[in-house]
Amino acid sequence: MSPTLDRHVVTAVLVAHDGARWLPETLKALLTQARPVQRLVTVDTGSRDRGPAVLAEVVGEAKILTLPRTTGYGEAVAEALRQDAASAPVPDDEPGTPRTEWLWLLHDDCAPAHDALAQLLRTAETDPSIAVLGPKVRDWDDRRVLREVGVTVDAAGRRVTGLDGREFDQGQHDGVRDVLSVGSAGMLVRRDVWDALGGFDADYGVFRDDLDFCWRVHAADHRVVTATDAVVYHVEAARRGLRETGVTAEHPDRRDRRNALATLLANQPFGAMLRALVRNVWASLVHALWLTVSKRPAAARDELRALGDVLRDPGRLRQARAARADGRKRVHRTVRRFQARRVVARRTVEAISEFLAAHERDREDGDETAPAPEEPGTIRRLLTHPGVLVVLALVAVAVAAERSLLTATGTLGGGALVPAWGGASDLWAQYLSGWHPVGVGGDAGSPPYVGVLAAVSTVTLGKPWLAVTILLLGSVPLAGLTAYRASRLLVTKPPQVTDSPRAGHRANGRGLPVAAVRAWFAAVYALLPAATGAIAGGRLGTAVVLVLLPLIAVQLARVYGLPRSEAAAFDVRTRRARAGRAAWATALLLAVAMAFVPLTWLVAALAAGTVQVLFDRPGRRVRRGVVIALGVPPLLLFPWTVGLLLHPSRFLTESGLHRRFATADATDLLTLDPGGPGTPAWWAMAGLLAVGVCALRLRRRRHTVLAGWLIAVYGLLIAVLTGFGTVTKGVDTAPVWPGVALIFAGGGMLVAATAAVQRAGEVMAGTRLLPKVGGAVVVLAAFTAPLMAAGSWVVDGVDGPLRRVDPDTVPAFVHGPGGTRTLVLHREPSGRVAYTLLRGARPRIGESEVAGGGKARGRLDDLVAGLAANREGDDGPALTRMGVQYILVPNPRRDPLTDVLDTAPELTRLSRTDTFAVWRLHSPTGRMMLLQGSTVTPLPSGRIDARLRLPAGTGPRTLLLAEPSDGGWRATLNGRDLKERTVDGWAQGYDIPTAGGEFQLTRSMTARHVWVVLQGVAVLFVAVLALPGARVDTLRSDGGRERRREKPREMPREKAREKRSDRRRGRRGRRRGTRVRAQQEEPPPTKEHSPEREEVS
Repeated sequence: MSPTLDRHVVTAVLVAHDGARWLPETLKALLTQARPVQRLVTVDTGSRDRGPAVLAEVVGEAKILTLPRTTGYGEAVAEALRQDAASAPVPDDEPGTPRTEWLWLLHDDCAPAHDALAQLLRTAETDPSIAVLGPKVRDWDDRRVLREVGVTVDAAGRRVTGLDGREFDQGQHDGVRDVLSVGSAGMLVRRDVWDALGGFDADYGVFRDDLDFCWRVHAADHRVVTATDAVVYHVEAARRGLRETGVTAEHPDRRDRRNALATLLANQPFGAMLRALVRNVWASLVHALWLTVSKRPAAARDELRALGDVLRDPGRLRQARAARADGRKRVHRTVRRFQARRVVARRTVEAISEFLAAHERDREDGDETAPAPEEPGTIRRLLTHPGVLVVLALVAVAVAAERSLLTATGTLGGGALVPAWGGASDLWAQYLSGWHPVGVGGDAGSPPYVGVLAAVSTVTLGKPWLAVTILLLGSVPLAGLTAYRASRLLVTKPPQVTDSPRAGHRANGRGLPVAAVRAWFAAVYALLPAATGAIAGGRLGTAVVLVLLPLIAVQLARVYGLPRSEAAAFDVRTRRARAGRAAWATALLLAVAMAFVPLTWLVAALAAGTVQVLFDRPGRRVRRGVVIALGVPPLLLFPWTVGLLLHPSRFLTESGLHRRFATADATDLLTLDPGGPGTPAWWAMAGLLAVGVCALRLRRRRHTVLAGWLIAVYGLLIAVLTGFGTVTKGVDTAPVWPGVALIFAGGGMLVAATAAVQRAGEVMAGTRLLPKVGGAVVVLAAFTAPLMAAGSWVVDGVDGPLRRVDPDTVPAFVHGPGGTRTLVLHREPSGRVAYTLLRGARPRIGESEVAGGGKARGRLDDLVAGLAANREGDDGPALTRMGVQYILVPNPRRDPLTDVLDTAPELTRLSRTDTFAVWRLHSPTGRMMLLQGSTVTPLPSGRIDARLRLPAGTGPRTLLLAEPSDGGWRATLNGRDLKERTVDGWAQGYDIPTAGGEFQLTRSMTARHVWVVLQGVAVLFVAVLALPGARVDTLRSDGGRERRREKPREMPREKAREKRSDRRRGRRGRRRGTRVRAQQEEPPPTKEHSPEREEVS
């Protein structure tokens, strides 16, 4: 023993609990220390395995302290120290030398290295203020992996070690440094400090008692350090769920969370404690909601119960705070510098990086015996991922092409896009409302895409303009991201073929890198002509479908069990679960796409029907999945879908305005050009089309090519059938935009061309010159498509009607508080007069779909026709009875209606500029008017409801409400219902008695609100069913959880292929009279014990 260490007296306390499998090694490591302990006290807390027998064999049965199974670790240590053995006299070789007593706390599943205690004591010698020391903790099984080098927590109580997942110990964390806490496994603590602080709080039982103790040590002005020269190998069996704690029947997660909250609230000053309480209540509620959505209801209950355990017993919290009052405020600043920050953001980046890295690994690729390359850092791995690189490249292209829109001020609008005014609350109010003061008014429900935009706007901090900007201007990089994800199912590494006599130009495992082909696939899809045309034309619906279509394709392929090679890697139960989740995910994504473009659902339904007819008849489970995928979206969007069935032409419209643009001819459609502004020249996609045609000659991947061409022809056929028709939406009549159909066609052509590109890459890796040249030509032609499309888009920019618009469409003086309306007129080149009836200064998203019709619309059509023809009569006064006070004509210099309106006797021109001209009708008007004889008195009114006091009159009067009479209005005077009647054949009216009184107008929207709530519950239900089930959790070295995905079957595809090949060779050999030795199959590895509870899958 080193003379410098002789003055230290160490009492080791070993607590065992169902640890027979680890105790032999733990005891051996403890009893063979280079610097032995002077005292040893062993405690067993009701073990049900051979643990007590193992202890008895080593230390003797009489020296074992046996305690009940429910005894916690801190209580067990306290009982051990009360034993005589813990205070037995120790021989003193140097009388008179001051001695220091230490406690060394050990678990039955931690084995200290040979010199661990000596290194801890040497570190303690360096500074007498050190009261607690912790070793470097490595994993028990893989002893290169770090588990702890000190422990801290963040503001939410999450346990943080500062280590990456499975981080190897290469000395990067070595050194003696102060920390907030060290784990109790191998903790060396000065006995006088332990006695002064009362040791571990027995109320904790297990988990976080070491954190609480070290926090109190700091408050007592002592140091807590980690000594990395001392090493302990730890299983962490209780935390990882490898054994029952015995302290309580509750799950370890609940106890861990309860103790974490108790530690934070008990050891912080009052102000910091209140902030921590509010923060953690909110964090627990959000976390419980996430656990519920991710199908872990038991874990969600544990989270909420842990919070309830702390809040339910304020007396215990007061006692704990009182016991820790000394030094709490003084030490708070010191402790704060140890606490971890930005843990959630750091773990999110790490999770994304791990997800990308895991999905990029090819299960068929590489030699398993080759040494693994050094893993790059998290940020570097994220930024060098091919999917991230292609998205960044598309972002750069989009920024360059959309430069005029990104640098201008104002809100996006023009073409089919209505500017997104207001906030998310306005969109929610619009979607919830049962009456829409739009145009002549209507009670139709808002289109469901308004609800989707409201939800997205809520995520974008309540800014609809930002949500629209991301979805429309960011559709190209977002589509590239989703297309890259979809390409994983299509672009795989070719199989190894080395024994072929034509291996010189057949697949030999070499060729174009898989990542390069996937990046090309994503870039071509994102830059299809319909994508750039949708942005220029303000077609938000097409942009959303462009982004969602690859995800829908991925999920629908899983419903059908495609690709077969991937599905075969899982057992039957897992395949069925994956297919079921994919069906619900398809339904959810298809519902969102259908909300923006109804044609998406129709095309998907027809395609599914075609698959049922042309290909093998699917099984019952597949048919059920297809029914879910196609049948649920119309139900989620009910009752909006009823309107689609009653008016089938609405299937050919999409969100926004239905504007007229240049139509595409047959040649344009064949080159995937939907026509209109913003599309590239025909030659941009010529390379893609040529390679797609070349793919028809392929023998390998024939099914992929035929499937791609079937989708392409199918999309072209729909584009031809719909592209030459016209549809009326509201007051607009225009040709159908074939963009979505051509996205389907372009995606199918891309699938076929991808097969050709992969084959060309394999041929280029061969040795024959002519095939190599041909393959190079195919690859070059294919890669010209994204380059030409991107170059054309950057050069031309967003050349279309989409622009930044000012907030006010009409002058401020034309929209007053009385609810007056403005009639916007313009004459189209065909001679037809189009009009829009505005209420207020700004049209809003979704209003064009809910504008009413019926008798009110017919009456307004007639009056507009008469006004435009300068017809004699009372068209002007009749317009005022519809609430119209002003008439506006955009671009008055070019519109012949200007001269007509100037000569109308009932109009007075108020203003004329190059932008607009405004006229005012002579008769007063408003949303509500009191009619008595020829006298018209406008009344103040809200947008829907109204409340005012009506003066007394001299005779019978009529209150005219310039809204359609549909029976949904309720009016009362002094609390009594008024008799309603129809005025002018369309408007709502009420007879008002001579005596005035308190008038109130209301409209009930309860039915709409209830239905929207039910719709939200249904959407949440489908989303929960679509999410993956709970996965197995194992402890990570940073205190977080590693989640293992569903395990595939043990036989990978290449082994299955080899077995099939062996069987074929065996049959041929037997026919030739030879014998073939069967290949011996390796036994499957045994399954590891799963500590995770069974959750809903």
